[in-house]
Amino acid sequence: MQTGSYGMWGAEHLLPAERHKKLLTLAALGLLSLATAAYILPTLLVGSGTTGVKVSRLVYPASLVQSIDKPVDENWTIPADAVAVGDATFVLDTGNNRIVKLSPDGHVLATYGPHLGTETALQMPMAIASDGRSLFVANSLAGGVLVLDLSGQVQQVLPLPAGVSGKAARPIGVAVLQGGGLVVSDADNDRVFRLDVQGNVLWIAGTGTRAGNEEGFNVPGALAVDAAGDVFVADTLNARVVELSPGGAFLRQFGRRGDTAGLLSRPKGVAVDGAGRVFVSDGLLAAVEVFAPDGTYLGLIGRRDARDIKSISLFTAPAGLSITRGSLLVTDRYAGILSFDLSGARHTSAGGRQPSPADPAATN
Repeated sequence: MQTGSYGMWGAEHLLPAERHKKLLTLAALGLLSLATAAYILPTLLVGSGTTGVKVSRLVYPASLVQSIDKPVDENWTIPADAVAVGDATFVLDTGNNRIVKLSPDGHVLATYGPHLGTETALQMPMAIASDGRSLFVANSLAGGVLVLDLSGQVQQVLPLPAGVSGKAARPIGVAVLQGGGLVVSDADNDRVFRLDVQGNVLWIAGTGTRAGNEEGFNVPGALAVDAAGDVFVADTLNARVVELSPGGAFLRQFGRRGDTAGLLSRPKGVAVDGAGRVFVSDGLLAAVEVFAPDGTYLGLIGRRDARDIKSISLFTAPAGLSITRGSLLVTDRYAGILSFDLSGARHTSAGGRQPSPADPAATN
């Protein structure tokens, strides 16, 4: 398999003209995959029970409170990731190489990207994180991390070193460390970096070539950090999430390859809540799967009707995940932005789709 040609998103490494052609092809293939997924997905989400069908009875308690398929009076092309800061949500509009700042009701407050300088332009940005003061963007085709303030002004450009073979870095995941610094994934060289606040490399995890087990990664993607400073890596083509110590040592993995619930097929996003539960979006299973801190499978998020084990998914191609103040934000490359309440209290937010208590989608 060629580097970058994975899942429903294989255009990260292409030049703009090639990328546009591929995006058009992906759109056509996406329509076919949607029709196929609607037919086969109910047989993919497997869990416990003796129903004789491959459907999970384990549903993690999360309530859909808002869904924004696109901005009000605007549009985007394949959103890849999003992060909430205060009342605003910053969405990576990857296909248009920009950041869209949304109000709570889905209106566009600002866009960042098209007017940045040549050296700081967004080039297929794949992940975004924030410490509440700045935005950190994995700028994949630029080979580094772009740091902006919340008004869109560039503060820093943090380049990443090339791989052992000289291949340029292609960052597709970024997470902020408590106390400052970042962790960044390099998909093309199968590495994860820890950077200090100046962008100096403190450690590198991974061999620099595709590997598995405790040795390394096979296209490391999304990243998350827990309260203890452990780093969680969506190891995309190894179909698992790897937990690293604050010093970069392998600790354990969550999930393993499979097309049933509790297993992973194509992990795209990862987030960790305050209790240490690990949330993983799977782009092929069209679900978010949840694991306890010890790796026990807790259930899935995304079934349109939690009471119906054959109900289809709310998602099409879930990717980026982030958790803020008890809310899980899911960025779906075709379905837009979906927000879930993880506290167990059912409520609604302004804007987007607001399920009522009678709405089957209100409890997933």
